[in-house]
Amino acid sequence: MRYSIISSILGFTDLTNLATLLFEGRLYEKAGEIFALDSSSKSQSNLLKCFYELDEKLKFAKQLDYLIARGENNAIIGSYLSRSKVSFGIKKNNPFCNNPLNYVSKVDLNKECDFKKIFVENAANILSNDEVKHKSSKKGLFTNAIQTSGNIFNQVGSVTNLWQDIIHSELKKYKDHFCNSEEGLIKYWPTDYSIYGWLVSMKSGGELSAHFHDTGWITGSIYINVPPKSKKDSGNLVVTTHDSKHGDAKAKDTKSIDVVTGSLCLFPSSLLHYTIPFESDKDRIVLAFDVIPK
Repeated sequence: MRYSIISSILGFTDLTNLATLLFEGRLYEKAGEIFALDSSSKSQSNLLKCFYELDEKLKFAKQLDYLIARGENNAIIGSYLSRSKVSFGIKKNNPFCNNPLNYVSKVDLNKECDFKKIFVENAANILSNDEVKHKSSKKGLFTNAIQTSGNIFNQVGSVTNLWQDIIHSELKKYKDHFCNSEEGLIKYWPTDYSIYGWLVSMKSGGELSAHFHDTGWITGSIYINVPPKSKKDSGNLVVTTHDSKHGDAKAKDTKSIDVVTGSLCLFPSSLLHYTIPFESDKDRIVLAFDVIPK
C-alpha cells in the first residue's frame, strides 16, 4: 500500500518504473521490495540484481534457483550467474551462456559493403540533423560523449533500413557459425526480435564505463569512425564476465578487442563491456544496438 501511495504522489502508474529508478539510484533494498511484488520475468530478474548488489548470497542463490526452475533465460540471469562464480563461489550451469567470451565475434564490414557511403556519410548526416534528438548519457556511463535519443532505426527511414538489413545479415551469419552450440544463447535464439540502436559520438578522452544490456540477447557495435591509436589499446572495446566489485578481473575473464573503422562486434548481451580512453582531435563514432526478443 505504501508504494502505491508513493507512486501516486510521484506520478508513476507502474511501480516497476519506480523500482527501476530506485535501483539506478543504488537504493537496492527499496527497489527489491517493489520488484518482489511483481511475479513477471522482468521484475523477478531485476530482484536477482538487487540481491547481488546487496551482497545477499543466500537470497541471491535462492532467487537464481527460482528463476531457473521457472524456465527463465535472459541476459540478466546469464550475467549475474557468471559474476557470482567469483563473488559468491556459485558454480552451476548457466542457461544463457556458460562461456560467453567464446561467442564474441569481430567482422570487417569494409569487405561486406561500401562502408564509407553506407555508414560513414550517413552517420555524419544523422548526427548533424537537428530533427534527430540527442540525450545526455546515463550518469557515470559515458564521458565526453553525446548519444542519440530513442531507437535510431525508427527515425531516419531508408538510411537505417539499409543498416538494419546489413545487421540482420550479419546476425544470421553469426547464428549459423555457432549453429552446433548447445549454449542457450544459440539453442534458444529468439524466433522474433527487434533491433534497438543508437549512435554515440565520443570526443578525445572519452570512455564508456562497464555495464551490460539487460534487455538484449545479442549486443552489437559498428565502428563508424575510430581515430588512429596513440597507444596500442586506445579506444579498444573490452568485454568481460567479471565486475570490479569483487576484485580485479583475470585475463581469462576478459577480452580486449582491437576495433578500427569498419569493425562490427557481436557478443552476448550478458557480457559487461567498456572502452579504453583515447586521445584524438577526431570523434570516435559508434552505432550500438541490441537484439531484443519479443
